[in-house]
Amino acid sequence: MMANDPHGSWTDGGDFRTKRAPEVSVIIPCLNEALNAALYEETLFTPLAAAPFDSEVIFSDGGSSDGTPEIIERLSARKTEVRVLRSENNTCFAESIARALAVSKGEYIVLFEADLSFAPGDISKLLAAAKAGNYDCVCGSPFLGSFEGLGFTREALTRFANLLLRLRFDGSVTSYTQIFKLFRADSLRTLDFESKGFSLDAELLAKCLSRGFRINEVPVIMKGRELGDSKLNVVPEILNCLGLILKGVR
Repeated sequence: MMANDPHGSWTDGGDFRTKRAPEVSVIIPCLNEALNAALYEETLFTPLAAAPFDSEVIFSDGGSSDGTPEIIERLSARKTEVRVLRSENNTCFAESIARALAVSKGEYIVLFEADLSFAPGDISKLLAAAKAGNYDCVCGSPFLGSFEGLGFTREALTRFANLLLRLRFDGSVTSYTQIFKLFRADSLRTLDFESKGFSLDAELLAKCLSRGFRINEVPVIMKGRELGDSKLNVVPEILNCLGLILKGVR
């Protein structure tokens, strides 16, 4: 699936009349995140409004059944910079990102967790690094920063998976599996999406490395989920990660 190919049937759940193209498009794939969505006014929208850059936020819903899109639309009714894309069918992680990327307007694209395991304020750090060094991709790395409340098993699996990916692709980059990455939009749109699940995060970074894109990392904190249920299906994602390691990328 191409990054700019928004397969699937979806509807745009809001009026979107930004006066000018934003500098940053924040893409947030979401599925049954009602508990977190109810707090977005304080936890997400307020920090982004205070950030030193213009942004748009595109929520790409994968078929929530708990009212997540309705909650976001209600909170953002007067915010022309917030958009909700609804899916008529259940869609995978990669499809959710692809359809949001197809309509994004920013010079830079940030992929972000719906459960806010990363801090919205840290987007400024990634953007500053990208502009200072003319990077195509900047990763927010908890390996250079820290993990908080992730749980022993989840953190151990995360560290092991990223160790294998470092050995396979490039040891100088630490954070493969974390979604929190900022891309130059033109660079991201050149990449095919092959993975369907969360292993897409590692795939995109591996493809950036294979194409010789300029990559940097900044230290950030990754926190464990506090509200709602994780969408990570551990066994299939481990297999997907192993498949990426074995076959590499095109």
